[in-house]
Amino acid sequence: MILRRALPILLAAGAVLIGVGPLASPSFAQDQGTSTVPGTKQVIGLAGMKHNATGTLTIANGNLEFTKGKKKADVPATSITEVLTGADTQRTIGGTIGTLTMFAPYGSGRFLSLFRTKIDTFSITYVDTAGGVHGAVFSMPEGTATPAKIALLAQGAKTSVPVEPGPTPPPSAPKPQGRKP
Repeated sequence: MILRRALPILLAAGAVLIGVGPLASPSFAQDQGTSTVPGTKQVIGLAGMKHNATGTLTIANGNLEFTKGKKKADVPATSITEVLTGADTQRTIGGTIGTLTMFAPYGSGRFLSLFRTKIDTFSITYVDTAGGVHGAVFSMPEGTATPAKIALLAQGAKTSVPVEPGPTPPPSAPKPQGRKP
C-alpha cells in the first residue's frame, strides 16, 4: 500500500531528474493493427529494461514488444488494462474520466506532457501472470502515440478513454456569387 502511494511521487521526481528530451522524428509504420515506432524511450516500467532505454516499440501478434539491442520485453496485449496517451489526459482534465484516471498510470502522461511538446507520451497498465499490476511509461516521436494506441486496442488491450476521431474541418460556406461591376 505504501509503495502504491509512493510510486507516483517517485515517477514524478524521476521524470524531472531524467529530463525527457525531444526525440528526432524517426519513421512510424502501421499496418492493420501492427505498429512499429523506432526512437521510443521506455521511461520506466518494463522488467529487464533500464530506465530511459531508447529502442523500438512494436505492436504485433497480440503483444507489445520493446527492444533495445538484444534485450526485449514483451507484454501480451490482452493483459493490458489501460492504454493512455498524453492527448487522452489533456482531453480529460476536469472531466469525470480525468478525475478517475488522474494523471494516467502513475501520473506519467499529463506530467510528462507539461514539459515537452515535441514528444508523445504513452502509458500502459497491465496485469502479470501472478495477478500483479504493473505500469510502463514511454515517450515517442510526436504524432505516434495515438496510432500505437489504436493498434494496441486492435490487438486486445483495453482503455477507459476511447480514441476520439480527429477534428473535422467546418463545412465551407458557399461563396456569394455577385455581379461584377
